[in-house]
Amino acid sequence: MNQPLPQNEAARLAALHRYRILDTLPEREYDDLTAIAAHICGTPISLISLIDEDRNWFKSTQGTEVRESPRALAFCAHTILKAEQSLVVPDARLDDRFATNVLVTKDPQLVFYAGVPLVTPDGFPLGTLCVFDHVPREITGVQLLTLERLSRQVIQLLELRRALAEADSRNRERQEAYDTLRDFSHIIAHDLKAPIRNIRQISEVLREDYLGHLPADCADLLRMIELRATDASRMIDGVLRYSKVTRSLEDSRDVVVVAEILEQAIRQLELEDLCPVRYCGEVKSLRTSRIALLQVFQNLIGNSIKFSDKSECRILVNCTHTPGVSFSFTVEDNGPGIVEHYRDSVFALFNTGGASHASGHGVGLAIVKRLVEALGGTISLTSEVGTGTTFTFTLPDND
Repeated sequence: MNQPLPQNEAARLAALHRYRILDTLPEREYDDLTAIAAHICGTPISLISLIDEDRNWFKSTQGTEVRESPRALAFCAHTILKAEQSLVVPDARLDDRFATNVLVTKDPQLVFYAGVPLVTPDGFPLGTLCVFDHVPREITGVQLLTLERLSRQVIQLLELRRALAEADSRNRERQEAYDTLRDFSHIIAHDLKAPIRNIRQISEVLREDYLGHLPADCADLLRMIELRATDASRMIDGVLRYSKVTRSLEDSRDVVVVAEILEQAIRQLELEDLCPVRYCGEVKSLRTSRIALLQVFQNLIGNSIKFSDKSECRILVNCTHTPGVSFSFTVEDNGPGIVEHYRDSVFALFNTGGASHASGHGVGLAIVKRLVEALGGTISLTSEVGTGTTFTFTLPDND
């Protein structure tokens, strides 16, 4: 029997292979559809078939254990010739196209066939949703309409599968790019520390041994070199912390007492006397990464203290809990605030919120954002110039 081919066969096969569905394991979602098709039509056999170059491969089967058959014998190879039309064969023994087919004349003696093309959104018939019986029969309009509706559900499953695969591929590419950038930034920053350290050491030698012999303008230049070297060293340390920050999340997530982690953050900042920090939340503890939450508090509190312009600095920390959903933290200060123009970019690396007096390099808030998002949360801010800024970050309820 001659094998029929659609006119756009090459493009059709390319479309089929883009779904990467061939030779995959059975899946319940597809099996549910073939079970419904067999039940609605009252047939012993139902298939989701995909026509490959030389075979008819079955993604799902009801009533048979066969996983594929030669394309030259496939009823479905005829169905895909007209993507817009179903094919019904009441008695294959009386149809010239199938009368001599060994699937009809010998086991499994397929006599009745009804197939609906599985057509992609761009018009390519990949295969069929079909039913078989061993005896002649007719199919009602309602049954055929149901098969057509089920065939569209098969396509939706295929489209969803492809979308998920593409999303997974993009995520892998982004992760690989991020890992490469992280490693690159770590290597570059690490390699820059040595020459910066040498500059500072030479500056110290010049200051200790030769400062008295230098004219005033040269002494000023020496102080400028020392300041710039210190700035560069701080920036490199910030880049190193930023490149390594998500590695800290590899620790197990523990029950963290909020008041204790706040006390630890303030103690490590060594800024207790500069600005009182008060916790007014009712949440006692939560399950999260201790190291990550500590770094978040250190950066947010340290940032508020660093830019404080009030004689009486004040920082207020709060936390509310939506059970089963999230914990919402706020860190509120009474500092200078952030002008509206800079609020959207304040979490970007090396952004200092437009503060000309900033002694940092805009790494701390970038670290905070990365940590919060790596924990599955979000962060935002509200600010009023002259009054203060409130940072709000959420963490998922992991209990």
